[in-house]
Amino acid sequence: MAVYEGTRYYPLARPAALPRRRQAARVRAGRHGNRVGIAMAAILVAFLLGLFYLTQTVRVAATNYDIDALVAQRDHMTQQIQSLQGDIAQQGAEISVTRRALDLGLSPLGAPLWVRGR
Repeated sequence: MAVYEGTRYYPLARPAALPRRRQAARVRAGRHGNRVGIAMAAILVAFLLGLFYLTQTVRVAATNYDIDALVAQRDHMTQQIQSLQGDIAQQGAEISVTRRALDLGLSPLGAPLWVRGR
């Protein structure tokens, strides 16, 4: 029988099984989570979320500005339409037409001529 240095002799009866270790393999191996890396990742995620929030806020503000400008333009056009309708009604009145005709040198018509049918 050859005996190698570093080998152990076990009797025929095997020793009782060792209790299971309840630690994770990385903890037993001495490898812990890198706290600096985790902190950097958290800072990066917070920065990206802030940037996304800022982008959305600016987009909403620009849209609200465009909507306000369009509403103001619509109100201005509505006022112009009402003003023009008033001018048309005023210029189309009989008194206004008669006055302008007299200013242009036309003479008023005399009494109406009635022609009786046969």
